[in-house]
Amino acid sequence: MEDSVRIYVPVSISYPALQGVLKNQLIGKYIPEQEAGDPYAQILDVGISGSSSGSNQVILRIRIRILRTMLKRDNVDLYVLATLGYDNTAQQLYVQQFHLTSRTNSTLFNTGLEVLVNKVAYNQIMSKARVNLKHIISGELQKANGMLQEGLQLKGIKLLGTVNEVRVQDITPLPDKVTLSVELKADVEAQVLDLTELLPAKQV
Repeated sequence: MEDSVRIYVPVSISYPALQGVLKNQLIGKYIPEQEAGDPYAQILDVGISGSSSGSNQVILRIRIRILRTMLKRDNVDLYVLATLGYDNTAQQLYVQQFHLTSRTNSTLFNTGLEVLVNKVAYNQIMSKARVNLKHIISGELQKANGMLQEGLQLKGIKLLGTVNEVRVQDITPLPDKVTLSVELKADVEAQVLDLTELLPAKQV
């Protein structure tokens, strides 16, 4: 019988862990990339935290250096309110939707920069802000297979088998971490160890 059992496992990832990956992938990148033409900005730093908006979003802070003369400034912080998605094929966490704002003391500068950056933000920044979770998902798969190979004992039953598919079903950003609901699909056989455990409780 295929996929006879589905097991749901909560997996938590801290924001510092996500931030470390994003820093490695984004710091030093040019917008647009130098191969595509004369860049107008360079990414200096990246941060990520939970949002207080209560709408399952995270906040990305991207510090950039403006290189073009018209908007030239030393450093500018961009704030991205982002909704996360998950690509089960690539096993990557990514930015699904976002709204980007700039915060300086110049309204005109903020407006100009936001229009400019939003035009290329997804292709040049957000498309690179993907976190590969393959090693985490593989770890959950190995743990689940280890339990099923030895025999997972539940109430009066022992399950033996192999997990053959892992999928992330839900993503929940929290104030201090991101929680994933991971579904493990397994082919198993059940050995009944104690029938009395399976019987309904006696009515008094």
